Amino acid sequence: MRSNKVLVTRGSADVPGQSPRGAAAPRESGFASGFADLSEAVDAVAAVDSLLSSLAASRAVLMESVREWVADQPDLFDAPEVEADEPAGLAPELVERLAAALRVPEGSAVALIEESRALVHEHPRTLAALRGGHITHAHAQTILGYTDGLRRGNRVALETRLLKHARTTTPGELSVVARTERERRLRPGRRAEPQVVAPDRPRRQRVSAYPTGRPMP
Repeated sequence: MRSNKVLVTRGSADVPGQSPRGAAAPRESGFASGFADLSEAVDAVAAVDSLLSSLAASRAVLMESVREWVADQPDLFDAPEVEADEPAGLAPELVERLAAALRVPEGSAVALIEESRALVHEHPRTLAALRGGHITHAHAQTILGYTDGLRRGNRVALETRLLKHARTTTPGELSVVARTERERRLRPGRRAEPQVVAPDRPRRQRVSAYPTGRPMP
C-alpha cells in the first residue's frame, strides 16, 4: 500500500484531479484512478482527518500562547475586572480580533479561548490524543464538557476512561458513556450536569464553540 503522506502533502499543482490553477479536472483523472483498492482510499481520507485533529491541537496551543501573551501586557491591552476567584478576564480587543479573523461570533471566540486554556493546562492527555490524531476535535470537546466542574481526582479518572472509549466511538456514543460515568462520580444529591451557582456570584461556565462538545440536556 502506498504511503498516504504523499496524498495529503503534495501541492495543488501536483494533485491529481486539479489543474495547476486548482480547478477541478475531469473525474476520470482524479484521486480515484490512483487507488489500489477501497481500503487505500479510505485510509487516505482517515489520514487527512487525523491531520485535521493535529491542527486543532496546534491551534489550541497557539491560541493559549496568544492569550497568555496578551495577559502579560496589561499596558497594551485592557482586560475587564473580574472577581478574585474567577479566571483572568479576556481583553476585549483579543476577543474582537480573533472573532474577526476566524469569522465567528465573539461568543464562539471566547469559547475557543477557554477551550484552548483547558486543553493546555487541565487536559494535557486529551490534547496529546488530539495532536496524535487518535481522537477528533468533537471528542475532545465532549471530554472537556463532561469533566468540567468535577474535583480533580474525579476529573482525571473520568478523562482517563473517556479517552479510552473515544478511540472506538463516535462523539455521540462517547457522550452517552460520559453522562453515566459523570453521574457515578458526583456527590449524592447533585445533578449530572454542570450548574451555575447563585446569581449574585455567577461562575463562568465553559461553553463549547460547537454543540457536539456540550453535555446533552
